[in-house]
Parts: sequence; C-alpha cells; structure tokens
Amino acid sequence: MEKPFPLFRLPRLAIEEVISTMTPFEIINFSMTSLKIKCFIKCFLRTSRNSQYVLQMHTNEDPAVSIKGSETTYEFTVTSDKTKDGMSGMREFKYFMEIKKIYTLWMYSENVIDGWMKMVKIVKEIFKFKKHYAIFIIDTFPTRNKAIVDFMKSQTPSIDGCEIYGNAETDQDVEYFLININVTNCLEMISRLSDHFKFPQVNFLDTCTLDPANWLTFDQLLYLKGARLLINGSLLTNQELNQFLILWMTSQCHQNLSFLRINITDPESIDIILDLPHKVMNPNLERIVTLPNNNTALLYGGIDIKRNDGMTGTIYCDWREEEMELTMVIFRNE
Repeated sequence: MEKPFPLFRLPRLAIEEVISTMTPFEIINFSMTSLKIKCFIKCFLRTSRNSQYVLQMHTNEDPAVSIKGSETTYEFTVTSDKTKDGMSGMREFKYFMEIKKIYTLWMYSENVIDGWMKMVKIVKEIFKFKKHYAIFIIDTFPTRNKAIVDFMKSQTPSIDGCEIYGNAETDQDVEYFLININVTNCLEMISRLSDHFKFPQVNFLDTCTLDPANWLTFDQLLYLKGARLLINGSLLTNQELNQFLILWMTSQCHQNLSFLRINITDPESIDIILDLPHKVMNPNLERIVTLPNNNTALLYGGIDIKRNDGMTGTIYCDWREEEMELTMVIFRNE
C-alpha cells in the first residue's frame, strides 16, 4: 500500500503551486479531506489572488451551481437519480458554441433542493467570486420558491444578473424575489404574469428584458430604471408610446436610456407614435455615432428625434417575425 503524500511538509509556495493547478472539482474534493486543508485552501483562494470565477445558481429540475471561468465552466448538478451520482463516475463534458468547455459533475440527493443548497454553501465557503448570477425558474419547485429566495438572499443578497422564467402566473413569487434580491446589472424576465402584476422598484439596471410584458402599464414604464430596455408583448398603445417619447425629449423620464426596443400594438396607425418633432433621415446615409457608454455604432437612415439637452434618438420601426417593433438608439451629438 502506498503511503500518502505529505503535502504539508512542502514549502508554502510549493503547496500553493499545487493548488493553483487544480480544477474547482479537485479543489472542493481536496478541501473535504481535512479541516486543516480546507482552511488552507480558503485562505489561499481568498488572499493570494483575485477571483477569476463567476458563480451561477440555477433552479431547474436538476438544480445546479456553476463555477464559470473565462473559457471553462465547472457545474455541480444535483439529481434524484442515483445512477447519475458523480461518485459512481457520472461526469459529462461538452462544448458550448464550440468555444466554451463545460464539465458537469452529477451529485445524488434524495431531496434535490436541500442537496443544491448544501452544494451552494460549500462552493461559496471555499471560493471568492467576482460576480454572482441566478437563473430562477418559478415553475419547477413552486412550494419551495420562498425558501429558495430566502436561501439565495442569505448567501448573496446582491447579484449582478438574473433570469426569471415561468408560465404559472405566480406574481407573488416573482415579486418576492425582486423585493428580497438586489439585482444590480441585468434582469431578464421571461415569465407569464397576470395583468395586475406590479413591478417592484429596483436599482438602475444596465439591461432589462421583459417578455411578455402584458402587465406593463404606462406609469410602470415611466418608473422602469434601465439603460437598455427590451420589451415584448406589452399592451401599450401608440398614443402612450408617443407620450413616452415626448417625455424623453423634454428630459422628464429615462435620461439614462441608451437603447429601447418595444413592440407596437397597432402598426396601422404608426403615425400616431411619430406625432412629434422629428426628421426622416436618408436611408442610404451612413453615420458612426458615439453611444452614452462611449462605444460607437454604425447607423443607416432612421428617424431622428432630439432631446432638449442635445442627445439624439434614432428610431426604426420594423417587422420582426409577425410583430412590428420600435427600436431607438440614443447617442451624443459631436
């Protein structure tokens, strides 16, 4: 029988070099061997270098926690199927879009949500993450949604981005999530909600995607905070879209808006939307414009409207599949 390798007899730099070559799977398995090793790894990962990983929590049927690097993702997926347990050798490898590598380790738990919570705690305890994301699927564990939100809040009350999916019109679960979890950057709600849903006040978002937005009233649109708004399935009338653009032009709303895409409910009366000062640009005119974030964009034609502080919004009304959409790109005049 071979003797175990006396790792802690090596110089500290040598030990750190060994750890730095390990994958997240190996680091977690190694940290579980003793309390001394666990403490050493935690100290090393939290103090010796900046985090290179992003954490993603996913509550699908087989809930997962992913440790995402720039090119490789290590995913712990919890299952109630004993035949998939990683301790028995059930691991998967795949490419995402032929670029990103994804390694999946399946872990058995009789209660998958409890097992998932345990795994999230382990990962959070050992690693330090530069960003946190969540994919919250409200239909999968409807009786546990509140507990899932409470758990996420206990682990990371502020997350950089979130995707919320569901078809059950569970307004309360979505509201509870948005009230309790502080989303700071990107929010994507692909959720079927009732017409009476009230969007809770949130921090300013870089990107906010709503589909369907059947619940979005004119007043809620005015208070929606985001640089990029992508809205589909709203019931807003052409008169309301016209009023929104007029308020934007007079700097009474959405002064930090940089991009808007929203469906048009009545394409036959599109002139109502443009019943405001505007200029139709030559469709062959090519313009390189500077966006609010200092990036540049290439625009052709469009319809220009001016804000009272000099900002310009170029509007396009085009068909996208069976629906007409209004797109507005906002830029600074040089």
